Amino acid sequence: MKKLVTLVMVLTSFFGVSQERDSTENPFAKRKPGIMRFYTGLHAPEVDTPDKFDRLNSDFFFNSWMGDLNDVETKFYAIGHNINLMFDIPFSKTSRMGIAIGFGYSHFNIRHHGSFSFIEDPTNADLTYTSYAPYTGVKRWINRTVFNFVEVPVEIRFRSRKERNKWKFYPGFKAGFMVENYSKWRIDNLEFKEFNFPDLNRFHYGPTLRIGRNNVFLFGYYDMTLLFTNEHSNKLQLFSAGISIGWF
Repeated sequence: MKKLVTLVMVLTSFFGVSQERDSTENPFAKRKPGIMRFYTGLHAPEVDTPDKFDRLNSDFFFNSWMGDLNDVETKFYAIGHNINLMFDIPFSKTSRMGIAIGFGYSHFNIRHHGSFSFIEDPTNADLTYTSYAPYTGVKRWINRTVFNFVEVPVEIRFRSRKERNKWKFYPGFKAGFMVENYSKWRIDNLEFKEFNFPDLNRFHYGPTLRIGRNNVFLFGYYDMTLLFTNEHSNKLQLFSAGISIGWF
């Protein structure tokens, strides 16, 4: 009887220690690799490394502008997108906080009922300003204005501790340079493109916010800069709101 009791105590102690060790293991260590399951997408992280998330992000959003709109409306299907490659840097192995910095590309695709015209500046004949007003000509069946940026996004990242159903709150900021812009429209079978507005502001920056659960977020961006530089141009600022996906 004494031997049996001793054996039971030893086994109980052994399993207790085993369970305690298991609880400290990285929860991803025994899973198979796969995008949106591991933070690398290729292989399991080492046990002694901090968990990292959302290093490749895709954003899909409604985009438009605010300011001197002159009663011009943006169509509801004005949809743009971002893609960001981020370095996720937790403050420690077990920290729920960290920062992220990376490189991104943004595509603003604004479909609207307006028209841009370029007018000689009355104070300086060498300058031209941009006017935005309702379009009153022959019917256009495509009318959109596009702005493409390369950007540097930065985020402060807060995450809950639990492995699954993890809540995430990522306020941030980004700055970018406009590498391309044009307006495109079609009348009947004819297609037109207009490039390089004369007083376009190519440097842009503003706050971002990403908040969500697991790999899906709500996303928003507000551009703090004006789209045009001439004081007589319409005062327009870009913004976007939509959904973001953190792939791994």
